[in-house]
Amino acid sequence: MILKEKDGTSGQDVRSKAGHQQEQDVAFYLRREFADDESVRVINDLRIEHNGERAQMDHLVVHPYGLVVIESKSIYGEVKVNGHGEWSRSYRGEWYGMPSPVRQAELQEALVKDLLRENVEQFLGKLLGMQTQIGGRDWRTLCAVSSSAILHRDEMPREITDRVVKSEFVADKVRELVGSRAKGLLTGRPRFSQKEIEGIGDFLMQNHLGDTGATAAEVREAPASAEPAPQAAPEAEPESRPAPQPEAQPQPQQAQAETTDSQPAASSAAATDGAVACKNCGELQNLNGMYGKYGYYVRCGACGTNTSMKRPCPACDSRKVRVTKSGPTYTSACQDCAYEWVVFRQPETAST
Repeated sequence: MILKEKDGTSGQDVRSKAGHQQEQDVAFYLRREFADDESVRVINDLRIEHNGERAQMDHLVVHPYGLVVIESKSIYGEVKVNGHGEWSRSYRGEWYGMPSPVRQAELQEALVKDLLRENVEQFLGKLLGMQTQIGGRDWRTLCAVSSSAILHRDEMPREITDRVVKSEFVADKVRELVGSRAKGLLTGRPRFSQKEIEGIGDFLMQNHLGDTGATAAEVREAPASAEPAPQAAPEAEPESRPAPQPEAQPQPQQAQAETTDSQPAASSAAATDGAVACKNCGELQNLNGMYGKYGYYVRCGACGTNTSMKRPCPACDSRKVRVTKSGPTYTSACQDCAYEWVVFRQPETAST
């Protein structure tokens, strides 16, 4: 199941566009493999902040036996990694050093692991030993590079080459890491229950910063949050070889646009056109946004009732409505008339 699609590109320069296309390609292959798999949760472009540090994960996969962090890299030339784990890439016959995407993924993994470990009771329940179970699961990191890259695997350390994969093989690699349920039962691998998988996915979506999250000036950026451009590498590199796109693939649906001036404004607890309220007691303020098997919903803090955020379109009364989330704001978009409105905004005082 895909909990979050890849966000829109954040830059218009050729490097940003090439990087965005690479992440879109990886998201496509993950969606094709896991969109209908209820035992797997895929979150693309997840941004979290914990203990003053911030990280952006290109792709995160939650599965019955653990989690996989995937760093996407748009690379068009040759790639080498020496015995110290130092990366270099070629461009027009010249070699340039570059940050290790595997190390970036490891730093991201450490931050999300700490976030989950310190909040384990929110999604796994108050059971003795649960924090140990978070750490005891299978944590993996992968680097997905452009399909056109030339990898000098024979020169790479074994622990690096096992974690580097081209885009078209990323879903196969993740499936290999997940393994089969039958084999897992035979080997006694520690596993998350389906409810725990859903709880982890819900918790991470609740903590996704979105565009309204803390800015770089407000929190200390973790080293994994951004890759510096290679020293002296020409900016025109992506133009010389356009980013490859998988043939005949459908483009992933982008998250709907964030709240704009054309959308109805909503306060933390105020209702707007088609805004959600508890279906049992009508509560508007004491609500908490959640994500589950059937999409986004609110849980009433007054009576405990769950209410779906999907409301009929206020403009045309259509029920073909899609709900997306950005930070504390949940936006509905009508698939028939394209009308958009804020259906719910998480109050700052609400508990997660």
